[in-house]
Amino acid sequence: MFALFLFALLVAIAVATVCVLADSGLRWWSAFGILRRELNNGAAPALPLLRRTVTAGGCAAFDRSGTDRALRAKINCAA
Repeated sequence: MFALFLFALLVAIAVATVCVLADSGLRWWSAFGILRRELNNGAAPALPLLRRTVTAGGCAAFDRSGTDRALRAKINCAA
C-alpha cells in the first residue's frame, strides 16, 4: 500500500514539474517571438541611456579605472 502511495506521489510531482517547465517554455517562446517580430519590422524600442559608473568610495576591488565614463553610443535593442 505504501508503494502505491509513493508511486502516486512521484507521478504527481512529475506531472507538476512538466506543467511548470511547459509554462516557462511557452513564456520564453512568446517573449522571443515578440522580440523576433520587432527586429524584423525594425520597430525595436530604443533603450534609455545607461547611468554613469560610480567611482567614489566603496571597495578598491570593484574599482576599474579610476575615472567615470559615460556611454556615448545609442543602443537600439537588447536581446
